[in-house]
Amino acid sequence: MEQKQCLIFDMDGTLWDATKGVCAAYNEKLEQEKGWKQYLTQEQIEAVQGMTIDEIADAFFPQLDQEERMELVLKCMDHENEYLSQHGGTLYPDVVEGLSRLSGRYTLMIVTNAQDGYVEAMFAAHGLSPYFKDFETYGKTRLEKGENLKLIMKRNGFTPKQCVYIGDTQKDLQACELAGLDFIYAAYGFGEASRFLSKIDSFKELETLFL
Repeated sequence: MEQKQCLIFDMDGTLWDATKGVCAAYNEKLEQEKGWKQYLTQEQIEAVQGMTIDEIADAFFPQLDQEERMELVLKCMDHENEYLSQHGGTLYPDVVEGLSRLSGRYTLMIVTNAQDGYVEAMFAAHGLSPYFKDFETYGKTRLEKGENLKLIMKRNGFTPKQCVYIGDTQKDLQACELAGLDFIYAAYGFGEASRFLSKIDSFKELETLFL
């Protein structure tokens, strides 16, 4: 894979597991806004990893009309960003060390379906911003992940053949197929994928592919 110049990462299930903190933040906000105590479980948070904001709102608040569920999920996500920026999530083993080494040889970027501010929350809590040149979120552009991959590659002057995406779900694979770049499946994450260029069972294995 020596021809690759840019590694683009998913976040949840690839770089970290923030489901415990996300669950705590949602439940705090939902009790404040609606009086709903312990409305969500960590398992429910895990089940929506990789979904867009609209899909998460539909999954969590089907009893509300569309406008109200979107308003509520965005309030929860704003609180989530504040919570995670202070408390962080659980980085997978070797992520910090691996990103440090990989960033010395490759351009690193992030594309996630999360809300605007989510990447910055991880950066604030874990000090990862020096390793990444750029990032894009669904919350900022309201574009599907495949379109955001196209956008960030064009913005940084890369072709799909020069890039690879590392993620953990079938949706990540589909985004790569839309954008025309290779997919590396992080099998230690939350989801499954039917096709991939390579599969890694730990973040450290990524280094064996590229260093």
